[in-house]
Amino acid sequence: MKRVLSAVLAAAVCVFMTGVLSGCDEDKHGSGDGVEYNIQATGKYSDGIMLPNLTTEQSELHILMSMSYDQIVALETENAPQPQVQATNIWKNAYGTDIVVDVVSEAQQTEWLSTAVASGTSPDIIPSNFPLWSARGLVANVDDEKFAPYLDLDDEELGFDKERMAQYNFQGHPQWAIVEEPQMYYTVYNRTKFEILGEKTPMDYYLDGDKWTWSQFVETAKAMTDADAGEYGFTGWMLFPYTAPYPMLTLDAETGQAALQIDNEKYVGWMTDVYNFYQRDQAGRRSYDLQNWRTTFPGGTDAMVFAHLSDYEKIVKMAKELESGEFGIAPYPIYDRGGETERIVPAYLWAYCISSGALHPEAAATYIRLEILVRNNIKEAHPGRGYLDTVLTEDEQKMLEDTADDQVIMEKIQGIGDCYNILDTQLVPPIYYNANETSVQAEIDAVRPLLQAEIDDYNSELAERG
Repeated sequence: MKRVLSAVLAAAVCVFMTGVLSGCDEDKHGSGDGVEYNIQATGKYSDGIMLPNLTTEQSELHILMSMSYDQIVALETENAPQPQVQATNIWKNAYGTDIVVDVVSEAQQTEWLSTAVASGTSPDIIPSNFPLWSARGLVANVDDEKFAPYLDLDDEELGFDKERMAQYNFQGHPQWAIVEEPQMYYTVYNRTKFEILGEKTPMDYYLDGDKWTWSQFVETAKAMTDADAGEYGFTGWMLFPYTAPYPMLTLDAETGQAALQIDNEKYVGWMTDVYNFYQRDQAGRRSYDLQNWRTTFPGGTDAMVFAHLSDYEKIVKMAKELESGEFGIAPYPIYDRGGETERIVPAYLWAYCISSGALHPEAAATYIRLEILVRNNIKEAHPGRGYLDTVLTEDEQKMLEDTADDQVIMEKIQGIGDCYNILDTQLVPPIYYNANETSVQAEIDAVRPLLQAEIDDYNSELAERG
């Protein structure tokens, strides 16, 4: 899943700090605890934004990322402005200081950040959905009073979703600031293939009383599979063990202690259905080729995939260039086999956090607020979904609106020690790449002690910190 995150920064997840910014009004002015908001932001998408008066030293800001600022700039177009780019420009206009981006690969970030915090050279804002970072004391708490004058979690204009933020609480403290809506998975399908084969589409089932369920997904994928022709009903990595409707790992909200849920009845039931889908029904592409779905699927190979809206846009654009067919989008299926009657949708969130070793904490909190307000202004200037508004049907537009508040799940196990690598190298291949005549329980039994050892190390490290 980190491949997705590094590709679009969408799924980089970061934790943040809070405070109470008193006296904030509808014009985005504000002052609190002696901090004056007397700087009128200037630049594109700066309308109505007032910034606090920071000294030159306070306004210095370092952000840890896995891709460079130039790569972010390259993503920007006139109709798709990048909030980070626009906020950076406004920051330079207001404070005269450049924002420094420390580029470190995701695989190296944990040790790099640990060293930086210990040596007093930490960046201020860090990307993280890693419980390990909180356990090591690398992430500051939301309710630290020093952030209070610069960031207000109760500000309706900032629109923090506290319920979703609470999923990453650590020892009773909120740990991250969500700055945009969750990027949920949807069912993207090759409408042309469905028409040729005369099969009802996922959207047809959704419109027919929300009957797009896991059971129907399996039957539809089987009907759309022709293994002899090398065509499958489903492709992609979005059924991997860490993209499930039930968590592999839970964290105690008060202590932060982790508990492996791989033997949980609901999780085992889900993995059994996924295992049978690939090994018994053989309705999903079962080879490493599934990793290449972003090019093969829009080219006309296979019938369905689970993807974010940003990926759907890319699929449609590429398909038009290749003249490979028409594509549609529908909700993620309801996991009826688990007794669910509502969708539980895997999702990623673009959020921010502040390092416990931040040298410029005022700047970190101020920047988070600024980027959210810039995002709001961008939405006002570019209402709708941009390019997708030209291709989405009325039914699809309404579906996106009606499912926007679906329950989402954000898996935490990737952020514990070497768990992600263990899953990707030990559990994924025998289910998704290779023919397997054992059982899903046997595969779970084989990987459980490896995962548990990582979790035990995490819990021990947490206990040592008190």
